[in-house]
Amino acid sequence: MSLILISATAAAVYYGQYQSEASQNQQHVDELNTALTSYSSLSGSFNSSLEDYNRTLSLLAAAIGSLNTSTPAYQNATSALSSLWNSYQELEAANGRKALVYDVNLLLDFGNGSLRWYNDSAAQPGWNGYVTTLVLLKGNVKAVWYPQYGEHLVTGLDGVSQTSSMDWGIWQFEGGRWSYLQTGADLLDVRNGTTLAWALCSLDASYYPTCTP
Repeated sequence: MSLILISATAAAVYYGQYQSEASQNQQHVDELNTALTSYSSLSGSFNSSLEDYNRTLSLLAAAIGSLNTSTPAYQNATSALSSLWNSYQELEAANGRKALVYDVNLLLDFGNGSLRWYNDSAAQPGWNGYVTTLVLLKGNVKAVWYPQYGEHLVTGLDGVSQTSSMDWGIWQFEGGRWSYLQTGADLLDVRNGTTLAWALCSLDASYYPTCTP
């Protein structure tokens, strides 16, 4: 009889311990579920923020595309665009993924043997040649906007302005050679792998550059 009582008592003790541990385990499960819910909420907010960044970048790029570089609004917008673009890529990287970007290359040929490459740079899909140049040079571009043509006349890049005998022209590398673009950079759709060059050259009688990048 005493053996039965001892066994029953031991069983009761073990059962009590089991119940306590089960309760603690359930508490841990509940805490984990709460944490997962909070994480999902934060993750959703984070992704929403990235989408907001993307929309803002597109709006800024569109706004800059129709401004003269001498306006205060242009100065503010280009500074904000470059900063937002860098922050957007960093946020995407922090989220464990790469931002959807095009790989582009940009060359500046200053017409005196001095070259500056911006290789393996990133451009947002939808940007044109002008906006891409603007972002890569952090707004260090001088240009006049001609709304009737939907183009900018670029007169200065990276602190170097055109002269009475030399103008900035834009080129694209395709098929193993440089091709001069006789339209403005605004009308050039940038694609993945696009390679562009701005060259400061004199022009011949037919207004064609006398040099190539």
